[in-house]
Formats: sequence, structure tokens, C-alpha cells
Amino acid sequence: MKQMTPEEQGLLEELYRSDDRKVEILHSLARKGSMITLTFLLPFALEEREEIRKATLAAVHQITSRLRKQDLIGLDQYIRRLTPYTNRNQLAAWHELLPGDIRAFSINDESDLCFIGICSFHRNGYVREAAIEVLLKQVTGAEIPFLLIRLNDWQPKIRYLAFKACKVRFRPDYVKYFLESIFLLKHLSAYYNREKFSDFLEEIDAMFRHPDNRDVLRSGFHSKDPVVRRFCFDLAINLHDIDPDEVIAEALIQKDALIRLQTVRHMCKQGENDRLRKWLERIRRDVFPSIRQLVLQAYVDRFPEESTDALLAALLDGHKSIREMARFYLREKKIDFAAYYREKLVGTEEQVIPIAIVGVGETGVKADDQWILTFLHHENERIQRAAVKALAMLNPEDHIEVFIRALQTNKRSASREARQILVDRVELRHADMLWEMLEKDVGLHVKKNILFLFSKMNKADSIPLLLRACVVQEKEIRDEAILYVEQWLYGYNRRFYLRLKDEQREKITHILEEVREFLPEDIAESVESLLVNK
Repeated sequence: MKQMTPEEQGLLEELYRSDDRKVEILHSLARKGSMITLTFLLPFALEEREEIRKATLAAVHQITSRLRKQDLIGLDQYIRRLTPYTNRNQLAAWHELLPGDIRAFSINDESDLCFIGICSFHRNGYVREAAIEVLLKQVTGAEIPFLLIRLNDWQPKIRYLAFKACKVRFRPDYVKYFLESIFLLKHLSAYYNREKFSDFLEEIDAMFRHPDNRDVLRSGFHSKDPVVRRFCFDLAINLHDIDPDEVIAEALIQKDALIRLQTVRHMCKQGENDRLRKWLERIRRDVFPSIRQLVLQAYVDRFPEESTDALLAALLDGHKSIREMARFYLREKKIDFAAYYREKLVGTEEQVIPIAIVGVGETGVKADDQWILTFLHHENERIQRAAVKALAMLNPEDHIEVFIRALQTNKRSASREARQILVDRVELRHADMLWEMLEKDVGLHVKKNILFLFSKMNKADSIPLLLRACVVQEKEIRDEAILYVEQWLYGYNRRFYLRLKDEQREKITHILEEVREFLPEDIAESVESLLVNK
């Protein structure tokens, strides 16, 4: 559960101290408050002063309305675990809440109903029972999430009351409210075990499938809750009285990739080739790789006569697994894939070149590295990064210095790619070259990558380099170097142990004298104690 921010804590402290600004503070907490903040507002909902009580109820409702349905489960568990000794001074009024207070509570709007719903999470079973009795009389639909949660209450009577309240709401005008709480229904099916709810859930499922409720189901396509949207599309695509093309068209414009994926999976499983062919050309350009992979498999399995063109196009897909899949199915065509990719390096659109470069790396031989070297200084960041990556696939050992020089590019992703390649390959003999680069006027991202490489060297070699980096010009780099030194010292005798040679000890001693004024005293003393230990 998300913790309160310092701002929320300050506002709550002032709320409990001040009498003058209570309403103003409550309005502020309504806009910013979290679930835990909501808990500390509950006592003020029982205030005698009407303006404070109404402001609190409005704040509780506003915070609750921002929560997802799954968050209500966590809120229920959190509130029920509050003992009478938890924040006793602040929450005394909440802990002392009685069933009579709930039954006497007047519900005039959604804010009042929301508070009673929160009361159904109370630690006292009699209070929860009274809250359910009050919710049973409400007819707005906003009570349904609270009733569904109480279906797993440890008190049988409360479970029965909640079940009874849900059953009387199995009516057409409540379908949309049950749909909005679909996460709670799924949770009921998967995790609630105090009662068997299979018949209950089957009735709700039948209600969702009923032809009279198609408009409600379609409205779920545009719900703010992704769980609701996914459920509605998954259900609609399997209903015979809804045009599949209507559902597919709606699904494919969804930003949620999982909705598009589950729809395409359904299409690929069905036997209607004509419908599938109609949509394939559009689906194959989807940005989600798993969908493009399904489309490629559909071409191979369902339309073999058209698959070759699709597979050749997939050789230049931006995702590695799809390129590999295309090469696997084209292996019988005896295509020289390395030559194919080399051809694409010249005279093609710029967005194709990075894929062709990586393709050469995936399918070429050592000698193909000459095709790649020319792209290491390209202005396009994607091309630079692809060149570094491909060179590492083809012939990394012969190009260590090339990778080190690639670190200093102003293209951050290319520099980071070079760093990752060098992690397991950089050695002490490369330290002078790296240090010379660290002292140059290069980007901070370059210097951070060099520090990272220093930290990954042999432990005895890395500590003098990291100490030496504590005096570089840029404060941000000095601070990061100090952090690496601190991590090195913490790991000594915990994650690793080494016995320093005399020349190593002398070298570290000399560097420590030069950098001591830049180091925190405790770190300097730890390095000294390391040098004393033989």
C-alpha cells in the first residue's frame, strides 16, 4: 500500500491540531489523499459540526472514487486490522463506533453511502453487520462493491446478508454495476473459499450474456477500468449474436495491447479464413511484437501460398524473435541471409538500416565486421547503437578498443550498449584509455558509464580507480564515485575477500592521500583500516 507523502502527513497533523482550517485542509486532502490518508479522516466523518462532517464525507468519497476496485480489497484488509490501540489518540472515534451509530446514519447522497461502505470494513463484526443492513436498503448500485467484498466475511451472518443483498440485485438495471465490479467477481471466484459461489457466479455470467444486456456490454469497451474492458471484449468476441467484425474493429483501436492480443488469438483459432484474411494486413503492422508473431504464424499455417512474402517482409521486423521465426520458416529456400541483410545496408530507407545492421550481426561471420564499422559514427542514434550491438555479435574480442571509443558518443543508448558489451571484457590494461576519456570534456553519461566499468573490474584493480575518480571536476561524478567506493567497502568481507599485494597497498595509500579531503571521514577511515589489515 502506498505510503503517505510528507505533505499529507503535515496536513493531517495540522488537521488534528487546528480548529480554524479543518474544512480547508479536508478539501486539500480530498485532492491529494491516499488510502492510508483516508483512514485518518474517518473519525471526522462522525463530527457533530455539520460543515466538518460534510467536508470529511466528501473527501472520503473523492479519495475512494480514485481507487480501483482491486484497491478496495487492500483497504478492507488494512482497516479491519486496525486494533483499538492503533493510533489510539487520532482514531478513537472510529474504534468506538457502534452499530447504533450506523443504523442512525442518514444517507442523502453518494458520499454518505461511501462512508457506510467503508464502515463495512470495520474491525467490529456488529458494526460491519449494521453497515450491510443499511447498504441492503440502498438502490443506487454504488453499494455493490462493498457487498461483494463482504461475501467472504468470516462471520456467517454477514456473508448471508451480503449474499442476500446481491441476489435481490440480479436485475437488468444493476448489470452495469456488477460489470464495473468484475475484478471483485473474478477475485470471488479465485480466492474466496468460505462459501461455494459457483451458482452465484454462473447466474451473473448468464446475466452478462443475456441478449438484453448487449448495450451494457458494448459500453464496457470504453470503460476506464482495463479489467472491465478486457472482460467485455473477451466475452463479446465469443457471443454469436454480436457481429465479430464489430468487436474486432473496436478491439484493434484499443491502446491496451492485451485486448488486441486476445482478439487476434481468437481470430487465429477460428476456422473462418475469409474473415482472418480481411484483417491480417492491418494486424501485421501492429506495434506489439506478440501480435505480429501471431500473424506470421497464421500466414504459415492458414495461408501457406502467401506466406513467403510475409516471411521475407518479417526478416526486417524490428523484433529479434520475429526475424528468427522468419529465418526458421525460410530455411528451405536456401537464402543467404547475411547477404540479404548486407544488401539492405545500401540505398535503403534510414529506418531499415538499424534492422539490417543487427541482421548482419545475427547471421554474418567475423569478416562481416567491416560492413558494420562504417556505421559507428552515424548521426542516427538507432543506427549507432545497432552497429555497436552487431559488432559485439560478430567479433567482440578484436574490437575492445572500438567499444571503448564508442563509449564517448553523445548518443546515450549507443554509449550504454558499448558499456554493456565491455562489462565482462574490460581489464586493467584498458584503464589508462578509460581514465584519459574520463578527464576529457565528454557527456556526464559517458563518465557514469566509465565509473560503472571501473566498478566491474577485478576488485583489487577497481578500488584505486574509483578512489582516484573521487576528485574529478564534476560534483555529480565525484558523488557517484564515492558511492561506488562505499559499495566496494560494504562488500569487502561480505561478498568478496582479497589479499592486497604490497604494490597494490602502496598504490591505494598514495591515492588516498591525494583524495582524502574529498572523501567522507568514515569512508577514508574504512579504506585506512583495509590497508592496515594484512
